[in-house]
Amino acid sequence: MVIPLISTDKHLMGVIQVLNAKDKEGKIVPFSKDDEVLLTHFANNASIVLQRANMTRTMILRMIKMSELRDPKETGTHVNRVAGYAVDIYDCWAVHHDIPENERTKFRDMLRVSSMLHDVGKVAISDTILKKPARFTPEEYKIMQTHTIYGASLFTSTNSQMDDLAQQIALTHHENWDGTGYPGWVDPFSGEVQKADDTGNALGKKGEEIPLGGRIVAIADVFDALCSRRVYKDPWGEDEVLSEMRKMAGTKFDPELIEIFFEILPNIRQTQNHFPDKPEK
Repeated sequence: MVIPLISTDKHLMGVIQVLNAKDKEGKIVPFSKDDEVLLTHFANNASIVLQRANMTRTMILRMIKMSELRDPKETGTHVNRVAGYAVDIYDCWAVHHDIPENERTKFRDMLRVSSMLHDVGKVAISDTILKKPARFTPEEYKIMQTHTIYGASLFTSTNSQMDDLAQQIALTHHENWDGTGYPGWVDPFSGEVQKADDTGNALGKKGEEIPLGGRIVAIADVFDALCSRRVYKDPWGEDEVLSEMRKMAGTKFDPELIEIFFEILPNIRQTQNHFPDKPEK
């Protein structure tokens, strides 16, 4: 029996196929009218779920495109590479930590999308700073740091694990393992400092205070930035990049995740080659 999955605007999204109805003795029998009614009801519910999922995916892709239009560095290939690196790092970490396959699959899918939104908060940064063809002044860099807070504040759902992960990654992907990163212990909605040093500035999150997603995307984002051309620098050579990544283990990066990064380096290179930057015009 095959039942179509029809959207509310009458588009075919797929089909559900069920094979081999059986009676109580396990013998194959024809499907009944009741089977058809039950499966049709299930197909209607499945169609609604698929349509909502497609709407969510479309909105996310539009947010990513919006970031790309605002920030010349935030290209589609960059966010796809960061997402690919992040998923590869997580998969290896999950195997080392004996994470069950169903939990691993669920987190992996959310991580791929959430990591692509890591810099979406840059839409709130002035073009004067965002598109400046040179390094930032200290004052400009301070303003640029607020993109983490702006990005996190976009994800407000209290019952969505995807929103929770996207918020964590947007907020913490510039935190450092040793606590010297930003924005630190700041509430993304109120802007209030939650933990401060003696001068009243927010303390940086450190070690495992930084959520796993943020620690992973930090590695993926920096690696891709070092390998890429920027207005103020040429791309680094691979040996130089890998040396720098190794050097920052235990200070900027989670040392365990850096070991995993090097363990899966062939996968990282494969993702890098799969999403090359477009040739400059």
